[in-house]
Amino acid sequence: MNKSKEFAERVARLNIQHPKVVRICNMLDSIRANRNMGDGKNSPRHSYIIGGSGVGKTIMVKGYEARNPGYTRIDEDGREIDIKPVVYVELPNPFTIQEFYQAIISGLEAPQLPGKPTTGELKRQVLKLIKDQGVEMLILDEMDYILSSRHVKTLEAMDTIKHIGNKANISLVCVGTPEAGKLRTLNDQYFRRFTPIYLERFIDCDEEFCSFLNEVEAQLDPWEPIGLGNMNTRLPQLLHRMCKGIVGFLTPTIQEAYRMLGVFDSNFNDYTKIKLKAEVLFEAYSTIVGDLTEEELEKIIMLQDEKTKKT
Repeated sequence: MNKSKEFAERVARLNIQHPKVVRICNMLDSIRANRNMGDGKNSPRHSYIIGGSGVGKTIMVKGYEARNPGYTRIDEDGREIDIKPVVYVELPNPFTIQEFYQAIISGLEAPQLPGKPTTGELKRQVLKLIKDQGVEMLILDEMDYILSSRHVKTLEAMDTIKHIGNKANISLVCVGTPEAGKLRTLNDQYFRRFTPIYLERFIDCDEEFCSFLNEVEAQLDPWEPIGLGNMNTRLPQLLHRMCKGIVGFLTPTIQEAYRMLGVFDSNFNDYTKIKLKAEVLFEAYSTIVGDLTEEELEKIIMLQDEKTKKT
C-alpha cells in the first residue's frame, strides 16, 4: 500500500483515546483486576458510564472490548474453548427480557437456541456461556432503551441485570445518557453497586481540548503540520465553536473534510497536496449536522449538561 492509501486508512480509522477516555478505561481495568485478585473470590465491582449523546461512549466501550480480545483455550480433553474476557452488548429496542438474553448470546458469538426457548432456558444458556467463556466484564450499552420499553418495568429490567451479575459473578458496566443514569438510583442496591463514571464533552477550548486535537493530528500523521491543536492557527477555536466539544461531531467532521478533499477517491495518489483548511472544515461540519440550527444544538447541549450535573 502506498503512502497516500495509508493516509486514507488512517483517516478512516480515526479513533483517539483522549484523557477522559483513558481515565475511564483505566478504571475498567481496575474493576477487572479487582475481580481477579484472590483467585477470583472478590465480589465484582460494577459501574455506570454516564454521558450525553455524541460524547463517544459507544466508541469508547467498543474500543475497550477490541483492546481486550478473546482467544482460544484448549481444555484437558483437547477441546477448543472460546474465551471472551470482555463482552459488549447493545440492549435490544424495544427492550424485553427474552431479547436481552438473546443479545448477550449474540455478544458471546454463540448460536441461538432452536425453536421458541423459554426465558428460563435462555437465562440458563447465558449463565453457562458466561462461565464457559471466562467472561469477566459485561458491558451493556444503550440503557436508555429500558426507559422507553412498554413491555418491562424498569425495576424488573434492573433486577434481571443485577441477577446476571450475581449468578455469574462478573462485573457489569452499564452505559447510557444522564436520563438513563437515573436507573441506578431506583433503590439503594443499585445505587451502591453501580459506581457512576462521567464522560463529558470538552466544555472549554482549553489545553485539554488542544491536547486532544494534537493526538488527532498525530494519528493522522499528515505530510506537513496542520496545527489542529495550535491556538495560533485558530483551528481549535473553530472546531470547538462548531462541535461544542462533542467528539461525536468532531471526528466525523474531520473525516468528512478529508472525504471532500478526495482522500477516499479510487484515484487518490498524492496526499502531499491535501490541505485541511478552516473553510473545508466548516463545510464538512455543515454536512454532518445537516439542518440542525445553532440554537437547537445549544439547547440540546444545555439540557445534557444540566442533566449530567444533577445525576
